[in-house]
Amino acid sequence: MTNSSFNRPGAIALMQFDDGRAIEFIMGVEDILTGVAINKNSIFDLASVSKQFTAFSILLLEKYGLLHLNDYLLDFIPEVKLSQNNITLENLIYHTSGLPCLFDIAEDNGIDYYSTFKNEDIIKGISKRKNLNFYPGTRHEYSNTGYILLAQIVEKVSGLSYPDFVKREIFLPLDMHDSFVSDGVSMEKESVSGYQEKENNIFFPVRSPWGVIGAGLVHSSANDLMKWGLNFSSGLVGGKELIRKMLTPLPLITDTNIMIEDHISYCFGIELDEDKSGKFYCHQGSTFGRETYFVRSQEAAYTLAVLSNIEGYDVCSMAVRLFNGMTSITT
Repeated sequence: MTNSSFNRPGAIALMQFDDGRAIEFIMGVEDILTGVAINKNSIFDLASVSKQFTAFSILLLEKYGLLHLNDYLLDFIPEVKLSQNNITLENLIYHTSGLPCLFDIAEDNGIDYYSTFKNEDIIKGISKRKNLNFYPGTRHEYSNTGYILLAQIVEKVSGLSYPDFVKREIFLPLDMHDSFVSDGVSMEKESVSGYQEKENNIFFPVRSPWGVIGAGLVHSSANDLMKWGLNFSSGLVGGKELIRKMLTPLPLITDTNIMIEDHISYCFGIELDEDKSGKFYCHQGSTFGRETYFVRSQEAAYTLAVLSNIEGYDVCSMAVRLFNGMTSITT
């Protein structure tokens, strides 16, 4: 499928300060066939940027007194019978559980990378495992599996489906009306089409076959993500103490004086980073035909989101360019 420079997939980059000042860059269309231009309300699959909503949901349930971060995974999902049964919810959030990668689990159970699989398929696969990759709480190893299990725990504890809980407790109170969680099959609203770029400006439509929620499949717009970022400052949903806890990075040394291997400053579904401009929190997402990046600075009071429907698009570089453009305007 060949496209002109005016009718091709693209991206939106939006940066907004808490006082309302904003800068944006937009190019491309939501769908090559319709030619509808990407805009601030265009809905994208956020991929792994979704994880912060899962972690936030767990913190809300803790605030409601329905669970604790030190609770054991086995108490909620007893079918996950591993040789070490001391995985805590905090281990799942910080990626220190030792659980295997979801794609390894899928492959071990005859599920191809390009096949459709859902949370229940992964849980069935884990239930057949006897060993973890490492002892819980001793190493950081990024794991989509942990966040899939967290979504299941949200459902068990709240009595709601994960999509309904996130909508009721987060999206509706923050007026994030273009945000929802998909199950990988049905969509509450139409989202942008994803594309892979081949040679000579040829784009092919692609769609993720995965239906695993918790680790991904939150859909949102750049405009809605600005509202989400503002909540990091206002605490309108959850309160400021919950936000503080959400932005607490994984300790370098455990309570038992063990240094975490491969440590990074990962927080609750979002990572603490720092450059010459100061400290900020960020997370990148990548899936079939989509690339996403979310940044929140508490120090400088801004939120930045880059969303693209081109697989492999360099969202991080775009974020840097937009940030430099904004700071040159405001200084």
